[in-house]
Amino acid sequence: MLWFQPVPWVRWLLALLIAGVAVYVEFRPDDSVEAPFATILISPGDPIDETNTELKTVPSKLLDSASRGTVATRSVLPGSPVMAGDVGELGSTVPPGWWVVGVTLPQGVAVGDDVRLVLLDSGLEVSGVVAHPGSDDPFAAADGGVAVPPESSAEVAMASAAGRLAVLISTN
Repeated sequence: MLWFQPVPWVRWLLALLIAGVAVYVEFRPDDSVEAPFATILISPGDPIDETNTELKTVPSKLLDSASRGTVATRSVLPGSPVMAGDVGELGSTVPPGWWVVGVTLPQGVAVGDDVRLVLLDSGLEVSGVVAHPGSDDPFAAADGGVAVPPESSAEVAMASAAGRLAVLISTN
């Protein structure tokens, strides 16, 4: 007889619990933050504020973004997010946590210029920022300085010391 069978309460409760968890996972609030995005070209030394950035909502762990009220240490193109490595202290061109490596730089570079360092032995490319261009003395060896990220600073320093480093200057 069908009416004498026990009701499957436990299975119904488990199914309801699983459905509740699925609804929560699907519709839970997103962890998001406001991140500054450049609206115009931001040059090194420019303050990061509401005149040259707009805030956009992004997932909280997507970007390591900077906050307004800081100073750009490298160029930021329009539409690009302003990252923590793009800003620093007033008057500083070296992003926080980066290391300055002594390299020979070509004529015409200026503080804050973006450069690409190519390690000739491995072919590794590292982006950097000119920290100081050096002197005009043609006999001065490695008198310029380029700031590089900490994860590649040792490799760049060894390549520079061995004379196996090419410096590419951005034309933008």
